[in-house]
Amino acid sequence: MPPDLFESFKSALERQALWTPPEAVLVAVSGGPDSVALLHLFGRLRTEVGFPLSVAHLNHSLRGAESDRDEEFVEALALRHQVPCITRRLSPGQLDHAPEGMEAAARRFRYEFLRQTARRIGAHRVALGHTRDDQAETLLLRLLRGSGLRGLGGMHPTLDRLFFRPLLESSRESVESYLRETGEAWREDSSNRDLRRTRNRIRHRLLPLLQSQYNAEIVEILARTTSVLRDENEYLESVVRELARKLVRKEIQGFSLAIPAVRVLPPALRRRLLRHFLELAAPALSPPSDFDTTSALEALVAQGRHQSAMTIGPGLEIRVLYSDLVALDSPTPRENASVPLPVPGEAVWPELGVRLRAQQVSRTEAGDPRMSSASGRALLDADVLPGPLSVRHRRDGDRFRPLGALGESKLKSFLIDHKVPRPVRDRIPLVVAGDQIAWVVGYQIDDRFKVTPRTRHVLVLSKELP
Repeated sequence: MPPDLFESFKSALERQALWTPPEAVLVAVSGGPDSVALLHLFGRLRTEVGFPLSVAHLNHSLRGAESDRDEEFVEALALRHQVPCITRRLSPGQLDHAPEGMEAAARRFRYEFLRQTARRIGAHRVALGHTRDDQAETLLLRLLRGSGLRGLGGMHPTLDRLFFRPLLESSRESVESYLRETGEAWREDSSNRDLRRTRNRIRHRLLPLLQSQYNAEIVEILARTTSVLRDENEYLESVVRELARKLVRKEIQGFSLAIPAVRVLPPALRRRLLRHFLELAAPALSPPSDFDTTSALEALVAQGRHQSAMTIGPGLEIRVLYSDLVALDSPTPRENASVPLPVPGEAVWPELGVRLRAQQVSRTEAGDPRMSSASGRALLDADVLPGPLSVRHRRDGDRFRPLGALGESKLKSFLIDHKVPRPVRDRIPLVVAGDQIAWVVGYQIDDRFKVTPRTRHVLVLSKELP
């Protein structure tokens, strides 16, 4: 048995702050050598420090009886190690027609099963058995498919503050040697020999070729390279996050980014900032932004033509509005929809991502009525409002009297005069009193409801962006 495997395993846990006892650990066990060794190592560690340990296994039902035997093997293994075992079996053919492809769907189901299981049993962390060889294969796979620095950084030792990979610095050979010395058996997945899969061709053909004809230590070198690239990527990401805090704004119409500020950035930071902008605007976008998407965003920024746009995913539009790049999720306005706004209280409009609050105060507490023109706050005379408050979209024929105006004007004309782009107009919430517009949120109040020297009670409205 390699005398250092257990010690290197413990060292990785401590050095990389992957796990802190006595946090409960759920080990994902497929039955292959890496996950079996991982369970054995945690079993040894449990005798030293003590912590809750469990096993989870997902049967994808992709290999018929072989998949069922893997499940039985893992259940017997958990029983021998005296740890609880949670299994789940997918229906045969469940992954056949997944839009992202069978392998990606299998991964998605596996991770979701592990998340749900960890949450249900109270496990703090989920341990995955990826090794240094897996890391090298991942780098080559992403390099062949095309990837930026983030992808070439390979698998991270931790993921989403839940998953962690304690064997990422250990070789597959050392893991199998460890199992042979400890007498632990494991299962061989026949699909790992299927050369129709790109990863398998990398594992069985490309890497052996590189080892025999170029560098015998290629696996270690590639794994080390991912670590270096990951560190550099994390630094650049921290720079971009700081840039985003200064340049990305969350407004009623969506996230916006000042085009002139983007144009002067070096290309590496510009591309990263645009990807970060897109991730903020559409965190659930699938697939995430790729090279072609980022290049298209760069072209929008370079051209800067007002109203030029591109569609990304269902319902998300990126549009140039004057000097800004704006992400619009294009909600479908509901003609007669409205949300009550109690006083005191709040109204939330999920489609617009806006929260409005209302409270009534005395004239003295309200302060300077000129603040009623501020974009995120409105002061109204509570005693002259013609009815209860509600929040709604604009409608055809809407009219109101802008503050300081002598008469009514069409809301549409007001928005055009204020250069509000057409895609933004349907996203502006209106606070309505009875059947009259009291506040065009973020723009102007109705002059008839302004605070005057005769006002006794002031309605304070404020806009928040959750």
